[in-house]
Amino acid sequence: MHQLPHIRALPDGEFISVRMKKPEPVVKVDETGPPKAAVAGAVGVAVAVAWRLFISRMRNAGGAGRNNAWKTVTADAKEKLAAAGFDIVAPLKLRWYNEIAPDSAKIAPGGAMGEDALVILVGNSAALWPSFCDAHNARPEIGDAENPVDTYVDIEVNRVFRGKVRRVFYAHETKPGRLVAVQRMAHVAGVAHLDERSHLSIHPTLGPWLAFRAVVVLDDARGPGDGQKPRPPPNPLAFDPSARARVDEAFDDALDGYEAPGGPSEGQWRLWVAVRDAVEPGHPARYPEDQVAYHYNCLDGRERARIRSRLRGGFKPSD
Repeated sequence: MHQLPHIRALPDGEFISVRMKKPEPVVKVDETGPPKAAVAGAVGVAVAVAWRLFISRMRNAGGAGRNNAWKTVTADAKEKLAAAGFDIVAPLKLRWYNEIAPDSAKIAPGGAMGEDALVILVGNSAALWPSFCDAHNARPEIGDAENPVDTYVDIEVNRVFRGKVRRVFYAHETKPGRLVAVQRMAHVAGVAHLDERSHLSIHPTLGPWLAFRAVVVLDDARGPGDGQKPRPPPNPLAFDPSARARVDEAFDDALDGYEAPGGPSEGQWRLWVAVRDAVEPGHPARYPEDQVAYHYNCLDGRERARIRSRLRGGFKPSD
């Protein structure tokens, strides 16, 4: 009887099927290296690991890109705002500001990012004046406005951020829900040190010759990570006793004049200018005289009216 290769005969004449085992591969050993089967297995594992690492890096890169989108938004805003004379543009996270702001000046979260929302502080140095003068001369909606600088800020800031989900707060606003402590925001954003005694913001290169105009809250954009939070600049008055004494004396003089019987005098605003000048007399970033007078002369409008008249007559910043 022929016995099939996969059938085994038992003593009682019964048959049992036996599964044929697939012959084991013959592995030829190369004395100069590992077995070829082992190499193939190792290569497969290495490819799988490399693929997983690639996918992980791509995902992380995408996350990093989303988390750093604030840099692109800020860079674009800086370029456009600088063309309008606003050369101070500082990004920060809403939480950073709310942690140090008084309760009356906190900004409530209002969008998808909550307290992580991107905030952009907008301000200027003396660079604002030429751009503002040109706009005052050429654009009736600014030149004829009751408060031309505020109008100019409003128009230009909203032009730059057009198309973005935003809330804009202005430094001159004081109503509940609109008040922002812009100097404290500048401090936590690493722009300028807020000197608590003189209430001056002091920039590392501009000194006290800067102003903050607007705060833009981009509720659907994520702000910088906490690891990117800047340190506030040092206070130069803390390292210069003579400057500290000058500023304190000038501040006391200005405050005494403001609180004098009968109210502030016509030239009172010049005492407040003297406080700024006391930080570093003759500072190279000091505003031109007309800009100083325009910004400070809020108690008596005659000087401001004179400047506006000159602007309408074709006044140029270099005059």
